Amino acid sequence: MRMLLLALASVLAAGCSAADALHVVAQETTRPVSTAPDDRPSPGGSQADAIVLVAPRGTPAYAFAESRENGSTVFAERRMWRGLQRAAELLNEGGRRTVTVAMAAGDYDGEFGTGIQRVPRIDNAEGTLQVLGGFNDDFSGRQPFAFPVRIPTVWGRDGAIFQMENRSALKELVVSGLILDAAPSNKYDERTNSLLQGESRHYPIMSFGGPGVEVERLVVADNVFINGAVGALRLSASPPRGVEGEVLIQNNFFLNNIRNLDTQTFGQRVGAPFGRLHVRHNSFILNFPYRPDPDAGDVSAVKLYHRDGFDEMVFERNLFAYNPGGVFQHDWPQDRMGDLAIRDNLFYLNGVLWGESAPEAAVIAGKFGTNPVYRVLDLYDVEDDLDADMSGNVAMDPQIPVVFAPLQAASSSGVSAEPTLMNDVRRLFGANTQGGTVAIANFAPQMSFDVRALPLPKNAEAQAYGVQPALIYGATQ
Repeated sequence: MRMLLLALASVLAAGCSAADALHVVAQETTRPVSTAPDDRPSPGGSQADAIVLVAPRGTPAYAFAESRENGSTVFAERRMWRGLQRAAELLNEGGRRTVTVAMAAGDYDGEFGTGIQRVPRIDNAEGTLQVLGGFNDDFSGRQPFAFPVRIPTVWGRDGAIFQMENRSALKELVVSGLILDAAPSNKYDERTNSLLQGESRHYPIMSFGGPGVEVERLVVADNVFINGAVGALRLSASPPRGVEGEVLIQNNFFLNNIRNLDTQTFGQRVGAPFGRLHVRHNSFILNFPYRPDPDAGDVSAVKLYHRDGFDEMVFERNLFAYNPGGVFQHDWPQDRMGDLAIRDNLFYLNGVLWGESAPEAAVIAGKFGTNPVYRVLDLYDVEDDLDADMSGNVAMDPQIPVVFAPLQAASSSGVSAEPTLMNDVRRLFGANTQGGTVAIANFAPQMSFDVRALPLPKNAEAQAYGVQPALIYGATQ
């Protein structure tokens, strides 16, 4: 796999700033955000950038981090939550600065093992926080899908697994390279391994605070969201006044989540648009409806909100496969929507909730404002009827390997995955290899993520879609 090679060790040895060596740049396809002024006073001039190197106790990575700590621009921590705390303290000193929390491979289970990681309150509208996982032992390279940073959660977790304190303000927030598995906070039927929603924790996997969080640019990249019982990613933030913000969701795996992604925002200024949402090169695989009922609410993998959420939404180069309730849920009249582009994506077998088995089925399930029941539209219907850029999309079998936890009489806390592959996920829906009517046989059974068996397409024609291990955020091209 391609590595993001850094000059950290040599720069530190030469006595230069570590932050200079770990500077992360945006992908060239992203759009710069507006520089419109905020009406709040500036917190001051520029400050020195800083890096917090995080690695588990007793590891070569921590020994390296400790040897480079200087107490001013480079810090070493053994706990992720302490790294986030240190970063917040530095940013709250004010001024234009970037603080990077760089994490080596390992498990980081939160303060006192509570199974959550929380960014403390930050009040610095000119500051940038980068939370980057997936570094090797000497922090010279980063590949989250080879050096996994996991946040193990627990039964009864108190909120999102990764979250941010309310009333925070930043110019930019980047969260990249985390594996977030909600299964330990869920309950599963001991006979079928189906999810028991009523007994599972009802918090999203990642959330950026409640009303009051303001960030001009939010980047969520190279993460794994898996087994969420009530949402994978909640975009609970808004841009500052006078600024057109941007949200970039790039190169993430969204696997086996319920109410996976909602494009509505819940920031301080409810009803104020965020600006632009750019969703590119993500893999949306086997994300379930809220209930296995074709008339229920919240059925699709992505729920589209009207222009009060975003002025513009772009979905490109994503892979959407085996999502039973369809890909996009569209419940608003078209004249209430902002600009929408759904281009150059791959779709496959997304409509089994309605017995659809065609590769191009259920790209959109929607009521469009006035319809009493869902109109389930395939790719060709959407191309003809939707007021959006629908160019370049394809429908084909990506041939994706998926790892499931074995069925056994135990709660999720006692279930461990075996490194076996289920290449034909259609069997989960009772489909036969010749196609035909399909149905949901098991509801959101526990899925596992194994770096030895990434759920990437085996079909060569599909490999340009969805997650790209070489497209790690900040990697030089």
